[in-house]
Amino acid sequence: MKFTRRSFIQKTSFATVASGIMMPKPTFSQHEENSPKTNSVNPWIELSKKAYLHNAETISKMANGNPVLAVLKNNAYGLGDTEVGRILDESPKIAGIALVKEVRALAIRKAGVKKSILLMADFDEKLGKDLVKADITLSVHSYQSLEKIQALTKKVRSKIKVELYIDTGLGRMGMPYHLALPWAKKIAAESKIHIEGAFTTLTTPRDFAQEQLKRFNQLVNGLKQEGIQIARKHAAPSYSLLDIPDSHLDVVRPGILLHGSFPIIDSPATKMYTLQPTFRLKARVIRVEKLRKGDSVGFSRFYTAEKDEWIATIPIGWADGYDSGSENGAKVLLNNKLYRVINVNASHCNLLLGEKIEAKVGDIATLIGPDHPEITPEGFARSIKGHNYLQIQYKESIPKYVKDHFE
Repeated sequence: MKFTRRSFIQKTSFATVASGIMMPKPTFSQHEENSPKTNSVNPWIELSKKAYLHNAETISKMANGNPVLAVLKNNAYGLGDTEVGRILDESPKIAGIALVKEVRALAIRKAGVKKSILLMADFDEKLGKDLVKADITLSVHSYQSLEKIQALTKKVRSKIKVELYIDTGLGRMGMPYHLALPWAKKIAAESKIHIEGAFTTLTTPRDFAQEQLKRFNQLVNGLKQEGIQIARKHAAPSYSLLDIPDSHLDVVRPGILLHGSFPIIDSPATKMYTLQPTFRLKARVIRVEKLRKGDSVGFSRFYTAEKDEWIATIPIGWADGYDSGSENGAKVLLNNKLYRVINVNASHCNLLLGEKIEAKVGDIATLIGPDHPEITPEGFARSIKGHNYLQIQYKESIPKYVKDHFE
């Protein structure tokens, strides 16, 4: 079966920790970095520090001991880049953090992350001095980006750290590999620019990814012959890390693996390595009501009751990042029992409780988490015939709370 990274994502930003949520009698460790303080009707995410540190160590083992450059783009797939960044900052296996938004790079540094930070994309000229001051490594990815960095050298005293972004065939970012040698030589000649590394991004098909590696290595060797040493080379996102050992180079660059999910459901690697789910998506029940036979739920009347039965409403929907496909078979854990999702709209979802009431307003539901195989990211993906890149859309405003570990 053919697949693409794009199809994964299609099937499926600065998190502010709001005060105002209190979870009664939690089952996780009480040694929390952030502790909810009051009841709330809004959803929240819990993160396990132990799981993230375990996954970082496991990923390094996957890469034969190579260090890990943690990609926390898209607000760490909606799980909170500052929160996850602070956790990973404690791991000896993490070489640094990589992002694609300059404001997020600055926010993570401001949040206290001390490891190296690589900005893998462009930056606003107005923020250039702030980025250098914050010790953010910039990417040079085009003639225009080089001109921007050259202009920045006139505004700052210190050398500007950069990595060369090479396009070996992905086509969306980077200097085309066949034009990169004279361009890189020009960068190396700049007295106030220091080349810290070079990277590319591999596509999914193995044969072409191997061709990309060949192109990248030829360029690096060409630079070496010109007296330009590249200290850090990286190319492997999560899929290539598992599929092509030659892609490991000096560091590996995973995203979804860090959060406890493999890029392919039922990947052969799942039999060799154990990752731990790192998060729970939770919300309280805000309504319990009885449907009579013939009553329906939702704008499109997606579900119609065939008999009298009870439903519960949870205040999270597709606008919060909860996949609208959940109504096609997903389940939610509530009071240690799984209930089927029968409707998802922008702000709410509904659970089918059945003929008896076994839930009440205020009860806490777990929509995604490690607590049951059917609600892990992989279990959720199977239930909706989708993919476990579901995290990528969780809304930034959902509060995140860091726990030492999940019980």
